[in-house]
Amino acid sequence: MKKIVVSLCLMAGCLGANGQRAYRFERPDRLFQEGKEFFELRNYPGCSDKLTEFKATSRDRDRVQEADFMLAIIASEQGREDAAAIMERYLATYPDSRHANEAAFRLGSYYFAHEDYEGALRWFNTADIDLLGSEQQEDYAYRLAYSLLQLHDLRTARNYFARIEQVGRKYRVPASYYLAYINYSEGQMEKAEAAFERLKAEPAYREQSLYYLMQIHYINERYDRVKAEGKTLLASYPNSRNNAEAYRLLGNVAYREGDEATAIKMLDKYVAEADSFVRGDLYILGVCRYNRGDYPEAIDAFAEVVGEEDELMQNACLFLGQCYLKTEDRNRARMSFEQAATLNFDPKVQETAMYNYALLIHETSFSGFGESVTIFEDFLNRFPDSKYADRVNDYLAEVYLTTKNYDAALESIAKIHRPGRKILAAKQNVLFRMGVEAFTGRKPAEAIRYFDEAIAPGVYDANAYSQAYYWRGETYYRQDDFSNAAADYRSYLSNATDRSAEAYPLAYYNLGYCLFKQHRYDDALGEFRRYISLEPDKANVSYADAYNRVGDCLFHARQFEAADENYTRAAALQPSAGDYALYRKGFLLGLQKNYQGKITIMERVVREYPESPHAAAALYEMGRAYVMLDNEDRAAAAFTQLQQQFPLNTLARKAGLQLGLLYFNSNRPEQSIKAYKKVISDYPGSEEARTAVQDLKAVYVDINDVAGYATYVRSLGDMAARFEVSEQDSLTYFAAEKRFLRGENVAEESLRNYLKQFPKGAFSSRANYYLGQIAYENKNYDEAMKRYEAVVRSGDTKFGEEALTRKGEIEYLNKDYTAALESFTRLAAIATTADVRDAARLGALRCARRTKKSADAVKMADELLKNAKLSPEVEAEARFLRMKSYIDLKEDAKAQADLVTLSKDTRTVYGAESKYLLAQRYFDHNETDKAEREMLDFIEQGTPHSYWLARGFILLSDVYARKGDKFQARQYLTNLQKNYKGNNKDDITAMINKRLAVLK
Repeated sequence: MKKIVVSLCLMAGCLGANGQRAYRFERPDRLFQEGKEFFELRNYPGCSDKLTEFKATSRDRDRVQEADFMLAIIASEQGREDAAAIMERYLATYPDSRHANEAAFRLGSYYFAHEDYEGALRWFNTADIDLLGSEQQEDYAYRLAYSLLQLHDLRTARNYFARIEQVGRKYRVPASYYLAYINYSEGQMEKAEAAFERLKAEPAYREQSLYYLMQIHYINERYDRVKAEGKTLLASYPNSRNNAEAYRLLGNVAYREGDEATAIKMLDKYVAEADSFVRGDLYILGVCRYNRGDYPEAIDAFAEVVGEEDELMQNACLFLGQCYLKTEDRNRARMSFEQAATLNFDPKVQETAMYNYALLIHETSFSGFGESVTIFEDFLNRFPDSKYADRVNDYLAEVYLTTKNYDAALESIAKIHRPGRKILAAKQNVLFRMGVEAFTGRKPAEAIRYFDEAIAPGVYDANAYSQAYYWRGETYYRQDDFSNAAADYRSYLSNATDRSAEAYPLAYYNLGYCLFKQHRYDDALGEFRRYISLEPDKANVSYADAYNRVGDCLFHARQFEAADENYTRAAALQPSAGDYALYRKGFLLGLQKNYQGKITIMERVVREYPESPHAAAALYEMGRAYVMLDNEDRAAAAFTQLQQQFPLNTLARKAGLQLGLLYFNSNRPEQSIKAYKKVISDYPGSEEARTAVQDLKAVYVDINDVAGYATYVRSLGDMAARFEVSEQDSLTYFAAEKRFLRGENVAEESLRNYLKQFPKGAFSSRANYYLGQIAYENKNYDEAMKRYEAVVRSGDTKFGEEALTRKGEIEYLNKDYTAALESFTRLAAIATTADVRDAARLGALRCARRTKKSADAVKMADELLKNAKLSPEVEAEARFLRMKSYIDLKEDAKAQADLVTLSKDTRTVYGAESKYLLAQRYFDHNETDKAEREMLDFIEQGTPHSYWLARGFILLSDVYARKGDKFQARQYLTNLQKNYKGNNKDDITAMINKRLAVLK
């Protein structure tokens, strides 16, 4: 019994040990089996848990491989993003797996489902269809065929779809549809049509079949059937994505059948529903709308056609041009015709467009860079037998007269071998206008050359011929060539075709001045009186000035009362500019010995016109009048006031002599000596100083103090030599001066020899001046500067103004603007004439701008612009510099006021730049429409200053780009690129290229 128990115990121990081992080995198997059962039940979460736990505990490689395959399938079935990666990893890990074929099929299906047809095809080609189940085989064949279709391998796709159509169950109908589609795509319309007719019975493919049947019937021009199928499609499937295409086809059919109303209706619906458009259909829509007079809507349609350069775009641009003409938008019409003319697809369209483009440029004066000339020339060269050729020839002659690019016009005329009278008249007019431009641009030699060429052939354009004489006279007058100027004014007057023209009375006025400048006062008198009788504008400053000149002429004829009447009339006509008339009236009273009356008038000049160039003379004459009245104290007060207010004026020196004499005659020798010494010390190189030395000697002798005089003279040092002129000094100088005035080459050497002999000679300042002139003419500016500075330092009155003028000019040329500013400021203070004073003020103004003294520049410009008789050129420059200074000072309103004034005359560079700047300011302040109007007006006016016009074109491009009109923006840039012939170093080309790159 005991053995039995022991045996049982041992058995129990053995059973216990075996039972534990079975539990360890059976648990992974159970996890695998449970996972597999969950997999078959499609309980993928449970399956995934079991198989993952199984893989962590099992060492059975075969079952682990099975588990990995099931897990890869689960990832695919659950739509995980990494499903493909898991399956591909499975194949990489187990390349010889019995599931490799199914895995490849499943990978192909995965990529198919994700519309990655290249990936799908790659894995389908890896799989073997024969190793798949029957259902998988059909899936495989269909998916492979569809992938091939999407990858445009229609031939291979056709084979698979054909097999599926024959033996398939699940995909037989889809295969039939795709076979029909392939036939359609390959142009086998009969087969495609038959198939789609059958497929109309299949609900899933009825909609698409109706759609393709519409296409097939349209291609075969069976328009009734197109309409029938379209009607069925739209009625049966009102929300179909194919409806936009149905509307498109129905619109096309209506257009071809001449039913434009229906065409517009259908194509409008097409445009409303389609995501993208066929350009040809929008072209048709545009044509229909154009034919019905719906021009704005037609423009919208044609604008969508433009972009791709082809025949369709060329035709669309031609229609756009016509539409814009109908809506009176000539600017866009011109640009559209230009675009059509540049394309070479249809010669007839090109011919019509080019003619219209040229005509618009001609009619609108849009010819910034000579396009109006070149476009008509190009037209005749390209289409010599055109029905428009005769009209173009006539227009070309007119264009020469309207173009602002005169160089291009002359170049064009030169190409005509046998020009007729009309062309020669145009040439004469062009040459005359080129002369005016050169005159306005301060190029007198060039202006005279053009006027000469305009006059030389005789009378072809009578107005241009006579006007050329007038403006050549103006040019000569500005050159101080009064004799030639007078001859030209007379020629103008004898040839003038329009005696009501503004220039006609002015010619008499200018002729009067020519004679007056030559001291032919009797002759001048008659011309000024003729001007007065003819001038219609009595408020004109020249009208009042003419009375002053009549007064001067009568004064020289000693007809004092008549002269006084004319001065009175001049002052009454222009009180603000009445200083000269008042001064002359006072002077006349003095001649008539009415000294008190003279004093009263001169006091008015000083009081009412303190800035007048005649104020110093008025004080001087007032002092002389007091002398005549024996009122020595008042006379001395007048002369002293003159010295204090106008110390740099030449009359201040004369006033000093008068004071010295006045004090001497009134037995006040100490004051007399003081007055003379002031003249000598303040103006050491002047004639008045030399006179003062002689008069001072008489004073010292009179008071019996010759030793005092000698002491004073010794105190002058080297300067004393100037006042004691030896015979050799004067003879040597005058011989050299004579050579200079005769223009002899040895003059320079003679003048240098004089200065070598008499470096402190009495005439040293004059010799230095002449040497300065010689050096200046030879452009030896350093030498000239040295000579002029010597003249200025000497205090010489004879050439002081001229020397200071040249000094300032050289300093300006050398960009020493601070020194030039000082020279011009001093010159303005000592100027004895209004012309010199204004020139000096202009020079100072330029320097103030250059040295960034904006506030000073504004004041200087204000002073200049007070002068009503400023030349238009000087007025424009002064206003322009003031405008720039206002901008620096942030005074925008004032700057804009000047810009508006300047921009009215774009013939000058200041007007041209201002026109552009004004538009740019509008653009910068988002006043885009104003900027556009300003630049279109700029183009209309034209200008010889092509750079600023080019900037205007670029600004217009920016305007249209901001408005979203890329077509016009590009057109302005391409037009500029083609026609601008400016300086290669300027920035225009870079600006164009930068913007075109953005507008592509």
